[in-house]
Amino acid sequence: MSLQLQNAYKKIAMNYHFVASFSVYMIVGCALLLVWRRQPAHRFVRDIAWSTITAGITLVGYLLYSQAIKPFDVVGFMTLPLGSVANIMFLVSAVAHLTELKLSRKFLLVMTLLLMLIWLLPMVEIYMYWALATLVILTAIGVWASLCLWKKTLIERLVGPLLIALGLNQLIVLNWGESGLQAQVLAATLIRLSIALVFMFAALERTAKSLQKSSKHFELLTENSHQGVIVTDGNRLIYANPAALAIYGHRNVVTLNEIFLYTNYSLTQNILKKVHRQLQEKTITIANWDGHRKRMDGKELELKFSAWSVDWDGVAATQILITDETASVNSARDLMYQATHDELTGLPNRYLLMQRLKEYCVATDEARWCALIVLNIARFKLFNQSHGHTVGDNVLKIFAEKLKDLANGDAEVMRLGGDEFAVLVFAENLARDLTWRLQGLCLQPIVVSSGEFFIDVSIGMASYPFDASSADTLLRAANAAMHQAKRTPGTFLVMAEKRFEEISSQAFEQEQALRKGIKSQEIYLQYQPKVDAASGRLLGFEALARWNRPGIGHVSPVEFIAVAERTGLIAELGSMLLTDACRQIARWCEEFGDCVPVAVNVSPMQLLNPGFLQLVEDTMQQYAIAPRLLTLEVTESAAIDNLEQTQIQLQTLRDLGVKVAMDDFGTGYSSLSMLRNLPLHTVKIDRALIDPLPSPDAMAVVTAICQLAAALNLRVVAEGVETQTHADAAHKAGCHELQGYYFARPMTHGEAAGWLARGMQSSAGTQT
Repeated sequence: MSLQLQNAYKKIAMNYHFVASFSVYMIVGCALLLVWRRQPAHRFVRDIAWSTITAGITLVGYLLYSQAIKPFDVVGFMTLPLGSVANIMFLVSAVAHLTELKLSRKFLLVMTLLLMLIWLLPMVEIYMYWALATLVILTAIGVWASLCLWKKTLIERLVGPLLIALGLNQLIVLNWGESGLQAQVLAATLIRLSIALVFMFAALERTAKSLQKSSKHFELLTENSHQGVIVTDGNRLIYANPAALAIYGHRNVVTLNEIFLYTNYSLTQNILKKVHRQLQEKTITIANWDGHRKRMDGKELELKFSAWSVDWDGVAATQILITDETASVNSARDLMYQATHDELTGLPNRYLLMQRLKEYCVATDEARWCALIVLNIARFKLFNQSHGHTVGDNVLKIFAEKLKDLANGDAEVMRLGGDEFAVLVFAENLARDLTWRLQGLCLQPIVVSSGEFFIDVSIGMASYPFDASSADTLLRAANAAMHQAKRTPGTFLVMAEKRFEEISSQAFEQEQALRKGIKSQEIYLQYQPKVDAASGRLLGFEALARWNRPGIGHVSPVEFIAVAERTGLIAELGSMLLTDACRQIARWCEEFGDCVPVAVNVSPMQLLNPGFLQLVEDTMQQYAIAPRLLTLEVTESAAIDNLEQTQIQLQTLRDLGVKVAMDDFGTGYSSLSMLRNLPLHTVKIDRALIDPLPSPDAMAVVTAICQLAAALNLRVVAEGVETQTHADAAHKAGCHELQGYYFARPMTHGEAAGWLARGMQSSAGTQT
């Protein structure tokens, strides 16, 4: 080490009070920075921290400069003005933030330049000049702080006097010169430490007030909230707001806690423990679930829960928001009941029957057997004409009750509509016995207030899988048998014939023809328009698959789509039809500058294909199709059979911007839960529900579906509109869009282009 450096170290060591003060400044400054890191909102703590640190740096600069040790004296001389200016600017900023006064950048820049000018242009002996400048500036800042903080808390009002004291501290140097420097540095350190403590206490005081304010806000929000709020530590409830107590019918959290821990709420407690553990382990950030609960008075509740982790008085806890959805769920359930049950008799209706049949017949268990019995009251229209509809309705209700009593829970009784009923039986021996008892039932009179009446019933029965291979064919077979029974006067039973065996024997031939038809592109698309129910304006097309089989002619889509699904050809067929539809959309966009959305039907088997979503995305990209121009229609059976996977697939489609419609709604399960959970845009009411319009029961069903869709923000399309009466009734019931032969039959792409051209001209005229 050189002699010069050794002398420098010795001179600096002799000024130990400077070193000690510097150390205090650094420690206090760093401590204040740590406090600010915990409370970033208190910027005055950050600024006073840097003011303290720069004051310490200024002290070192003065020490280096005063010792005149080259080359450190130059560093010290440069550090002195820079550190002093930074110290004062941070001090001003700290006071401004403490007083919640916002200083403009322009003001801060001008003040910084002015201070630099003052420090770099000493007019007298440098030590005395800097001391005098510091005295004037700090005293002025102190007076300003006193005025600004006069109405603040007692601890914050100390800032001004302390800053004045820090400025007046320079009088020691001004009176005694450098001989008083040691006393001045010591006094400044003590004052600086006091200022730091004041700012630290101010931060703590403001933090306490903020916490108290947050606590009051929390109390205000939770105590007056209509939603229940509970807090648990995983083992017990430690808080419950009045709404939560009211929901469960308790007066205090103690009794509610006992209910949760020790009675029939054990399932709830298990859920709470599991959710609490997952939240605390950070495996989830928020949990949502629904629950069916009972109040203390026995009332049934439908609740929705949302939970997240919170810190509750230092305890890792879980806060749960409870929403009582009992009224809305019951209302929706009532609407769904109206849509799925006969209003007169309360029996399940036709599309609930089809749902049950589809659920049963879709199973792969070959040992499954069921029988469908269809009953039609003979000449019931004549009965209504003779005795009036009121008497006729009473007869139907009594007959429905007799059927339920006859079934005795061993079979399911349903009303298909009008004077038709159905009985679904799942045991072969019971079916034979039930048919005999049904015939015996019709020998007994039906007693109503206006008298006794005897009725004749035509009965047809078909069984699965012997007479039919699907729900639709089973119903057709039973209906055909019933119509055959109507040819015989009186009550008569006819069993279905094996007429569908011929179709089964032709299945292989049809499969081979379909494979050839797909490869040679015999299957093509036609387009049926969908129009606005109010204005008749074109809103979109549905792309419908058609097959003109050589040597046979047109084959029903119901037949060849079923063959494609059964043989696994549906993926190839669906890909071809999707490609054709997107190609046509692209052509229309090129020709007309835009296009209306085109709906493409999606088979349940396609949704199960892992590559289906990628196929949709790739096809849209290939033809540069905007996602808004493509709609995919899925059937209820597709959603019901694989609800969880369907939900994931449809959500991904929605994320792509593709709209999703529920096709044939009303013929399947029609589950409220399914509609709530699936990311749908549109519900298409099946033509079976539109065809009876405007009969009162049909209007009630369609209106209920539209009301339910409106509650879920879904658009409604009525299919099978064949008359002006259908159109008017569907519009009146609440349907947004109409589709059917009344407007147009499925047409070629050329004919559809004419519709599109007129629709574009109409839109342009409207905009003009």
